[in-house]
Amino acid sequence: MKLKKIVTFSKLIFIVGVPILLLILPATFFDDGQSLCLSQLIFNFECYGCGMTRGIMHLIHFNIEEAFDYNMLSFIVLPLLGIIWMQWFFKELKLLKRINSHSS
Repeated sequence: MKLKKIVTFSKLIFIVGVPILLLILPATFFDDGQSLCLSQLIFNFECYGCGMTRGIMHLIHFNIEEAFDYNMLSFIVLPLLGIIWMQWFFKELKLLKRINSHSS
């Protein structure tokens, strides 16, 4: 039961920590470097997801024009990602409360 509590608490720290880390990092953090997209690496073709990470990073930092230039779908993906992230947070928080109530 103690291990389950530690794992759940660690997940909560991760869920809260990642958005804070992305806010602390500069908006241009992911702008340079080799693309990891398989369609670009193998076929030299940009897919619908190309530039999504950079677009979302710029959108987090309110660089609207640059986010749009990287991938306009980031304006749809970021809110959806935020909703999923919050659902995950509340699920883990509920689990932690349940673990605490059973251990008492």
